[in-house]
Amino acid sequence: GQISYHTSGNKLRQPRPSPPGTIRRFRRLNVVLSVLFLLFITFQIIAFTHVRKNALSDGGATYEDESNRSLDMTAKGDIVAPQQPKPKIAYAVTLTSCGTDAYQGQNQPFVQGAAVLAHSIWKNSFENSFSGSKYGHALYAFVHPDAVHCSDPLSSLGFQILVRDTPINVTEIKGKFLREHVVKSGCCGEKEYIKLYSYTLTDHPIVVHLDLDCLILKPFDDLFDAMLDGPESPARERIKLMFPHDTSVEKSLPSHINAYFTRDYNMVNPGKKHVGVQGGFLVVRPNLDVFEEYRSIILEGNFRPGAGWGGQYGGYFGAQQIQGLCAYYYDHLHPGEAAELNRCYFNAMADKPIQQSSGKCRTGEDVCEDCSTKDVSDLYSVHFTLCQKPWLCRSPSGLCTEMHHEWFRMRKDMDDSHFQQHQLEGKEEVDQIASGNYRPEQFLGYCNGAGNTGYIPVKV
Repeated sequence: GQISYHTSGNKLRQPRPSPPGTIRRFRRLNVVLSVLFLLFITFQIIAFTHVRKNALSDGGATYEDESNRSLDMTAKGDIVAPQQPKPKIAYAVTLTSCGTDAYQGQNQPFVQGAAVLAHSIWKNSFENSFSGSKYGHALYAFVHPDAVHCSDPLSSLGFQILVRDTPINVTEIKGKFLREHVVKSGCCGEKEYIKLYSYTLTDHPIVVHLDLDCLILKPFDDLFDAMLDGPESPARERIKLMFPHDTSVEKSLPSHINAYFTRDYNMVNPGKKHVGVQGGFLVVRPNLDVFEEYRSIILEGNFRPGAGWGGQYGGYFGAQQIQGLCAYYYDHLHPGEAAELNRCYFNAMADKPIQQSSGKCRTGEDVCEDCSTKDVSDLYSVHFTLCQKPWLCRSPSGLCTEMHHEWFRMRKDMDDSHFQQHQLEGKEEVDQIASGNYRPEQFLGYCNGAGNTGYIPVKV
């Protein structure tokens, strides 16, 4: 080994060499420390990989790689901390039946809608750092007992399945007309009442209930902020309401907001005073007392033939269920608790404002806003009713064409994201799925022709 020399006055002296046993013990100690260091580094790598995997699956579904999920960071000295999300918002859907035997498994139309809807919710929530949203999300599906056997695809898509029977016993409804007719009314009879279970999700501050043929295009943060932050929230000024120039109490934004909805003016004649709520879009503050009050209203059954709930809220499709019931609740029983959002931007259906037969505005206004002329980039959410379902591979006109294209863009983004998370076997599989040759500029490879048989279904 090397010899070091130390000076002491004018003399040089050689230090005493270490005993051989001491050198061997020192070398063994170095080996042990090196092994411990390597084990520590290995443990850190494993722990990081586990955390990364969990982070990528946050929110009930895995959609994009880590490069698309970098959290907004706030510098504090030498420490960089991730921005914390606001509470998770519950997004709920309802499944009341399994449809016809013509569709099986993942080819069911509701599966196609649910897959793209779930991805659009994720895309506009905190879990996707590029969304700009402050709110996380959780997915729920209220499934009627009659539909349990076909609900597995919803679970695979990240929805928590909540099996719920109709919240009332129809035979106990006091009102004869409602008792005898609700089971054969609307889209789903009395089963549609299971949407009311949205009010029971009290682990979340807000619940958004959507039909499966909806699509989210922008975050709803302003709606949530105005509900949770109170009357001083600056978000209130940015919310697009119906009749923005009407300052009456029933048209203005409540100081304490318990719900948002849109109305379906297409179901009534111009000038009708009590227009039904559009049942495919509800944003509510969950409350078990409200849920029980709804149950009491239904069991009382004060629904009059041709006139509706309380003799005023009816006369249109779905009046015996959610469309009439919610209008009766928020307009008549609890006015000043809910806000009507502008249907041109929320739950948008690209509807025209003028009734052709009369030439009058369906909203009862002298001059009305034309939802069919809006730019798709301004819409917050869409609902494929008047425009028909995207998976039918039809060719609608105007704004409907753009809305359909947005749905297929979301479908494409979903498939690309699944490939990034190795949920598909490889890029070739993605390309094979999107190999349709029917109007690829519109349908992005997901249609081989028009109609049910032309669509290439989602792989769940």
